[in-house]
Amino acid sequence: MALLPSVNYGNPVVEDMQFKTLMSNFDNLGVERRKRKWLYPKRTVTLQYNNITLSDARSIFQFYIDRSGAYEAFTFFKYETESFEGEYVGTGDGSTVTYDLPCKNSSARILYLNNVVQNNPADYTYSALGGLDGADQITFIAAPTSGHRIILDFTGNLKIRCRFKEDNMSFNTMYNRFRIFGVQLQGLLNS
Repeated sequence: MALLPSVNYGNPVVEDMQFKTLMSNFDNLGVERRKRKWLYPKRTVTLQYNNITLSDARSIFQFYIDRSGAYEAFTFFKYETESFEGEYVGTGDGSTVTYDLPCKNSSARILYLNNVVQNNPADYTYSALGGLDGADQITFIAAPTSGHRIILDFTGNLKIRCRFKEDNMSFNTMYNRFRIFGVQLQGLLNS
């Protein structure tokens, strides 16, 4: 996977959370039924580059071309250090022991396997920046059971696996959006 070029974007980053819920009325009384389709939200991030240079704009546009617009996923790390709870890491398959975390430069980590707190180093070891694209990484002592979810609470820089939201942009369109509206990245499930 690729990493979005490091060009300073404006603050704050606009971040929207997207959930997926099915809602329907099943009876004549209008009782609403809801079903959660995604266990974890996806984020849409809008980056504004108020003072972007032409050279930096071309660098990001080339990155857009290399990703074939919205086709190929990439990694984006938020610059801001924040605290996060319940971030999805992965799901055990009975054989994989190493997982990239949804962060870098993390601290105050609490790792859960099937809702049970795991202890470092008894249950896993931690590697700062050891994962793909510089993400933090953990290695379990024993592979998590198939179907067991791995969740993390932490303070650090959030990793968002994403793609460009738009699939049709010229350089001029992107350059103008950088400065006025921002460019949107559609978050995907971390994997």
